Amino acid sequence: MNEQQYEQLLHIQTAKPQQGFPSSVEYHRYEPTPYEALDLLRDAYPLESTDTIVDFGSGKGRLPFYLAYTFHVRAIGVEMDGGFHEESLQNLASYTKKHRIRGSVQLVQEFAEQFSIPSEANRFYFFNPFSVNIFRQVIAHIIESVEANPRPVDVILYYPADAYLHYLNDETPFQCVQTVRLPLKNLHERFLIYRFDMMESSW
Repeated sequence: MNEQQYEQLLHIQTAKPQQGFPSSVEYHRYEPTPYEALDLLRDAYPLESTDTIVDFGSGKGRLPFYLAYTFHVRAIGVEMDGGFHEESLQNLASYTKKHRIRGSVQLVQEFAEQFSIPSEANRFYFFNPFSVNIFRQVIAHIIESVEANPRPVDVILYYPADAYLHYLNDETPFQCVQTVRLPLKNLHERFLIYRFDMMESSW
């Protein structure tokens, strides 16, 4: 399906990217992950209905709605921009009317570095929503959560920034376990899955 068909299926409006620039230089412009890319991720990296995924920089909520609909998971969107948060709440009302029993979507307006990691969250999604300085803080919170409530967790990166990769590879216990490439795209347009499992880590 194309972008318009997916928007109609999910009963949401997430397509228009951000105009102008965010108020904070630490946060990047909103751009939704293309549905074409999400379909490839869906096929290569299926989720279980017991998974809880957190989307940092969720914007208008495309990823949480897509994954809740597709896999019946619990999906949490974390967005610091009040305008996008309001649009995501409108999308939630519209989605729920049509797909009440397909997964669970929770939308939170909060800065990512201040968000409290739920003890059951085991998947974390990033499409370069903010600077590596904030990314470091968020990953540190995820690691702290795993240490307090041991469980395997995955970090899913789309179009990953080099600074993110250097940090994960050099300074954290996360290990890259999977690459999902988009056909006929440039080498940077890909998903990378990083995993931290305390049972298998010397961290």
